[in-house]
Amino acid sequence: MKILWIFTVTFIIGCLGSIYPGPVKLSIVQVVMQKNLRVGIWAAVGASLPEILGSALAIYSFRWLQQVPDVLIWFQWSVIPILLIIGFLTLQKKSTPDVEQQESASPANRSAFTKAMVLNLCNPQLVPFWLVTTVWFNSKPGLSLDSFGHELFFIIGATGGSFAMNYLYAKLTSVNRERILDKIQPQTIRLLTGWGFILLGVWQAVQAFA
Repeated sequence: MKILWIFTVTFIIGCLGSIYPGPVKLSIVQVVMQKNLRVGIWAAVGASLPEILGSALAIYSFRWLQQVPDVLIWFQWSVIPILLIIGFLTLQKKSTPDVEQQESASPANRSAFTKAMVLNLCNPQLVPFWLVTTVWFNSKPGLSLDSFGHELFFIIGATGGSFAMNYLYAKLTSVNRERILDKIQPQTIRLLTGWGFILLGVWQAVQAFA
């Protein structure tokens, strides 16, 4: 019963913690608009997998991260050039016809999967978020992670919650895709997405210097 409770609470936290429309969500929306829902789901899966690493590090490496703060600083700085590069590449990328998109479905899936996974891996808030969550769990007798089973379902819940929110972003974008495309040209979407990544990179740099 405790395992189920740990999974449920972690799933909810993982879902709510992924609701912020940052770089990862921007990449998912972009691929759904430019490709289709299937590619968006691959991006959602790729974006969710780093939660396994983040939640596992939160469980096993709390003291180590406290003693080596440079690791967190490195994550904070590393995401800046990645966001800027993705933004510039998006601005330079040309739109492709639907026929070409169908023919290159597998490369598109891999590209979307890898891009979303790298973005979340470089998310400087990933490990700290689950560290705080782990500390909170261990302060509650009904949620404390006292066994491997507890830890396993904590990780599964974190990953599942993240995927649920990522999938929701992809699904909502897909449902409204035609309506959006009727009002906004694909080139405009590409420009908005590219500049969105660049602005997020600039904002991350401002936060790093602050």
